[in-house]
Amino acid sequence: MNAFLSIQPLLKSQGVKGRYVHVETISSLLTTFGAVQIGESVDKRPIHAIDMGNGPIKILMWSQMHGNESTATKGLLDALSYLAQQSSLLKPFTLKIIPMLNPDGAAAYTRVNANDIDLNRDALNQTQPESRLLIETYHAFNPQYCFNLHDQRTIFGVNESPCMLSFLAPAKDMEKTITPARESAMGVIGYIQKALQPHIPNQVGRYDDSFNPNCMGDYFMGKGTPTLLFEAGQVGQDYARVETRKWFAFSVLEALKCISLDLHMPSIYFDIPEVEKSFVDVLIQNLMYEGKVIDVALQYVEVLKDEQIHFVPIVHRIGKLDSLQGHKSIDVSSQTFSFLNKLSEGSNAVWLADLLNLTQYSH
Repeated sequence: MNAFLSIQPLLKSQGVKGRYVHVETISSLLTTFGAVQIGESVDKRPIHAIDMGNGPIKILMWSQMHGNESTATKGLLDALSYLAQQSSLLKPFTLKIIPMLNPDGAAAYTRVNANDIDLNRDALNQTQPESRLLIETYHAFNPQYCFNLHDQRTIFGVNESPCMLSFLAPAKDMEKTITPARESAMGVIGYIQKALQPHIPNQVGRYDDSFNPNCMGDYFMGKGTPTLLFEAGQVGQDYARVETRKWFAFSVLEALKCISLDLHMPSIYFDIPEVEKSFVDVLIQNLMYEGKVIDVALQYVEVLKDEQIHFVPIVHRIGKLDSLQGHKSIDVSSQTFSFLNKLSEGSNAVWLADLLNLTQYSH
């Protein structure tokens, strides 16, 4: 997919930028792709589907099931923009894509929908119109594969490196049985891993495969459909996730290549390191505070304000934090500070960020 990497900055989808992505943000692309409304959200916002190709292999993809996970949507739109120009790559497929399953959550920049329900925990009960729509679409379309597209938090790492992308072939039961469907999904992920390593070595992880029957991926795998979870993560100070977006789109395209040419590599799957909760946004090391030398971990809380996402630092942990790493690490052992505020876990740390001259992000 080197051709994609060279053309990606020129794709029309690159006009969609920033972390705050909602229906209005992508409306022109929905028109370009000939999207049709297939349902509506709790708050009556339209939910669209894009149909591409008429080949024999049917794949259902959905993104922004969690409204504040926009990197996956931008990467997906990049992949679709490229596919629209590459008839040979698209030829084997009939794709049905729901680019924004949770438009209410996207508008409010929340994980949940307007009823405060996590749609990815509603597969069995199907209490929400968005969940029912996805499952109805699945049954009507009857896909050979499902792509479940998400963002993950900044806390994940792999082998002491930040985790840019992670993948999962969900289990269908508590025993984590490797069914033919799951093995097929593992094979695609193995192929993606091999394709990514020359570009982003040691930044790809395998997501936790604990079974949860209420999750959509586990549910569809239980129906016998190979389902792949894609997670877009964080590396360093790229809070706009520009690099992640590129490699996320690359991964979607490599998955299609694998499926069309039957290049599955299931033996690689369990060699992919499992993600760990080993990172924080900022790790302040060797801070003298109240007569003790401590480390302070800060995590950003993403807040929607004036059509932008602002990253507000919060004290996550205090102590000797040798097991944690920071997307930004600061050793302050040679500095002395006068504290006007008390450090406590869970408290707002804007004052501390200002004291250390930390960059405040907004996207």
